[in-house]
Amino acid sequence: MGTITVGGLATGLDTNSIISQLVAVAQQPLNLLQTQLTQVQGQQSAIQTFNTKLLAVLNAVDTLSDPSGTQIGQATSSDTTVLGATAGSGAVNGSTTVTVNSLATQSIALSSNGVASADSTVASSSGSFSFQVGSGQVQTIAVDSSTTLSGLATAINGLGAGVTASVVNVGTTSSPDFRLRIASNATGTDNALQINGDGTNLGVAITQAATNASLTVSGFPTAITRDSNTISDVIPGVTLNLTHTGGPVTVSVATNTDAVTANVQTFVSAFNDLVSYVNSQSTVTQQNSGSSSSTSPDSTSTDNSVTAGPLAFDSTVRSVLDQLHSVVSSAVGGNSSGGLAVLSQIGISTQEDGTLAFDSTQLQTALTQDPNSVTTLFAGNGVSGGIADNLHNLLFGITEPGGLISVRNNSLSDQIKTINDQIDTGQQQIDAYQQSLQQTFANLELLVSNLKSQGSSLLTALGVSPSSATS
Repeated sequence: MGTITVGGLATGLDTNSIISQLVAVAQQPLNLLQTQLTQVQGQQSAIQTFNTKLLAVLNAVDTLSDPSGTQIGQATSSDTTVLGATAGSGAVNGSTTVTVNSLATQSIALSSNGVASADSTVASSSGSFSFQVGSGQVQTIAVDSSTTLSGLATAINGLGAGVTASVVNVGTTSSPDFRLRIASNATGTDNALQINGDGTNLGVAITQAATNASLTVSGFPTAITRDSNTISDVIPGVTLNLTHTGGPVTVSVATNTDAVTANVQTFVSAFNDLVSYVNSQSTVTQQNSGSSSSTSPDSTSTDNSVTAGPLAFDSTVRSVLDQLHSVVSSAVGGNSSGGLAVLSQIGISTQEDGTLAFDSTQLQTALTQDPNSVTTLFAGNGVSGGIADNLHNLLFGITEPGGLISVRNNSLSDQIKTINDQIDTGQQQIDAYQQSLQQTFANLELLVSNLKSQGSSLLTALGVSPSSATS
């Protein structure tokens, strides 16, 4: 049915205005539902943001629940011209002296005969060029009178046999002398290059033999040899990069207090961001005689004009924060005998607004004096969990699918659906009510118009002018 519009032409009434006012009165319950919908949607958005910030705390906690998050070593070399040192997982604090006796080298073969250009041919007749790397397969390339120096180098590289061939001009521009150079890609005697057969006119031969690195390390009775200048299996958790012979060089490993502090700061910042967000979304403002004041969610007032943040009265959020603060302030049982037991001992304390204060100097002092105790405080001792472990268990259970936040979010989704359904049903009823009013007033206009017409006709029949009857 199309929309019926009436204008009160017959009755003289402003029927459109009357209908609008009646519909507006009927619309008020829907307006309240719409306000309620906006509030619940705001709560759901806030809960989802709350969950995102919980996951950020969980991610920071997981770094500290792994011992590697607080056992970060920093290696230094007393002579970086001889060797560099890098600490990794498992590095133990202490010092080791290292003397580099020799470096690992690669094999290099060079042709003894040169040619005028890279495109010069290198063989007089059909034959082959063959070589071998270590105990690997013998590699063979067919050559003939059309094989050029650059072509041979390209063919060698195309084998992917662990060597690199190149064409080098050892002469000058005016007096060129192009040679073939072949070098093994890896160092050490196990990767030594051998020339097995040379069917060219180049006379390719080994000019640099492969050698192993040799180093003398404190605590070892004899020199240690390796086929690489990058050595990671001599000092636990430390990689040595040999660059020159010499020594003795002192390699020292100490706790990287700056890196550990950064990991702890990440946790504190994520925790504070979470708490600050909840605080900002939990304000309650009361309008009282033209003035407003902010109060806590637990405050009560007889004033009906109250504006509350989306998380102001959310028991789920309050419960989560209470549990988090309980874990953060609790002692770790595994550290009760002489070690660190609470976060306040490393400079982390809870402030009045629920955020954490962090004294990084106190943490770095603890790391210098007893780094293992700091690790145990966060990651546990293998028997009982540390504070980071306890926080992980709590946060994982809260944020996992089916957890507390998921249940709360689903509950809000159900409320939103219910309210939307009520709004849809109510709007249909109001639309029907509006059409009914329009039809009723249209019928009224028609009735009045007919009565006026009948009256005019009657007056005319009686010989009375309708205009004089109304004057």
